[in-house]
Amino acid sequence: MFMSQQEGYLLLSLFGIIMISFVYILTRKKTLTNETFLLADRNVSWIRGAFSIAVSWVWAPAIFICSMQAYTQGIAGAFWFIAPNILCFFIFAPLAIRLRKNMPEGYTLPEYILQRYQGDKRIHLSYLVIFFGYQLSAIIINALAGGTLLHILTGMKFSIATLGIATIALAYSLLSGLEASVLTDVIQMLMILILGFFLVPMVIIHAGGWSSVTGGLAGISGEFGNIFDPKIAYAFGIATTIGLITGPIGDQMFFQRGFAVKQKNIVKTFVVGGLLFGLIPITLSLLGFVAANPAFSINVTDPQMVGPLAIGYFLPKGALMLFVFMAFAGLSSTLDSAYCAISALGTVDIYKRYFNKDANDKHLLRISRNFMLGMAFLGTGIALMQPQLLWIFLASGTLASAGFFPTIFSLYSTTIKKGAVFTALFLSIMIGFPLSLYANVTGSTNLIVLSSILSISIGFFVCGFSQVKSWYLRSKYLHEST
Repeated sequence: MFMSQQEGYLLLSLFGIIMISFVYILTRKKTLTNETFLLADRNVSWIRGAFSIAVSWVWAPAIFICSMQAYTQGIAGAFWFIAPNILCFFIFAPLAIRLRKNMPEGYTLPEYILQRYQGDKRIHLSYLVIFFGYQLSAIIINALAGGTLLHILTGMKFSIATLGIATIALAYSLLSGLEASVLTDVIQMLMILILGFFLVPMVIIHAGGWSSVTGGLAGISGEFGNIFDPKIAYAFGIATTIGLITGPIGDQMFFQRGFAVKQKNIVKTFVVGGLLFGLIPITLSLLGFVAANPAFSINVTDPQMVGPLAIGYFLPKGALMLFVFMAFAGLSSTLDSAYCAISALGTVDIYKRYFNKDANDKHLLRISRNFMLGMAFLGTGIALMQPQLLWIFLASGTLASAGFFPTIFSLYSTTIKKGAVFTALFLSIMIGFPLSLYANVTGSTNLIVLSSILSISIGFFVCGFSQVKSWYLRSKYLHEST
């Protein structure tokens, strides 16, 4: 073990005390309303919004899988993980602008969808399956990664470590919701950038300089030195690119910040956020290249943890403790954002819509917190079963892609038929997502790729056919009327 269990408990406790105290001190005198809890009073500055969305997208994959891909699949694996991860911010920005224009005082995309299709419950509930599923996967992945990290490095019991990181994020999120999330996000992002830019260069220096990185660019097997290696592009690139680019469409974390910042600052928020985010996987992937260098004999028992293992190999224990602290910042930022996203979906799209549309503000605030608690319990419980990070990551991407084209058509088309939107959602969810789960569990590369392509293609063809048909009928009507 690189650290003792006592040191692991100390780091976890220290992180929790700092985050909870920070939120309590800064928000204790502020009057808390449900609007504050869900959208930080729609008064988030673009710079805070950029830091917040950047660090909220730092899921466990950005901390661990980027290094793992660099280690196992070289520069090709790193490229297909990093490039679409950054690109998704730029694709999402115009959609956020369009949504704010169509519904300036909204809270969620499913809320807009319900309004757009005159209260059609089938479409609304289909979107809720995607959105709740995606936020649940965020809780599972990040709680699982935190528990695995502490277990491998300290020998701490996995269940205690997992519960610890999930509970810390939940505790300060319950205090003031998105207000707490944005406040801690700025601190957590600064912590990640400062520590990352210190630790990774130190590893490279101790490993012998830039040659230690270039010596591992082809991965541990030495086979993947071509950045556009066709095998990696097919086996990993297709599913990952589809999942990452479509991910924000099913992610209330993105839409929540799109509603919380001023409309004129949306582009600035997401463009700067994407650039800030990109620094993290690019920097951390260098650890995977160093570990893959055949000049070193790093014992990598779990490729998912190759980043901290490389730090532990080259640097003293104190440096590894700093990495653990940095990882806590990234994981808890996504956890608290997922909790806040769920509170908005639960309150606005379920409770107010289907149970009590006239509930007062105090009652809605309590409901928001209850949804946080419920989904935190469910997500952490699944994380304790220890599924593979990559399984959940790819399967959640397939689920999100089901809503990609239905959302684009819903935002930009005035003639798309609600029957086509529901059919596209239903078929994508019922075919693509189960197939993705099966494919990932069985390790079938062909099925993983097929499930990703099917999930997004169904929406494109069904909605596209409906739109072309509408244009044709409209053109025919105009022609006949003249």
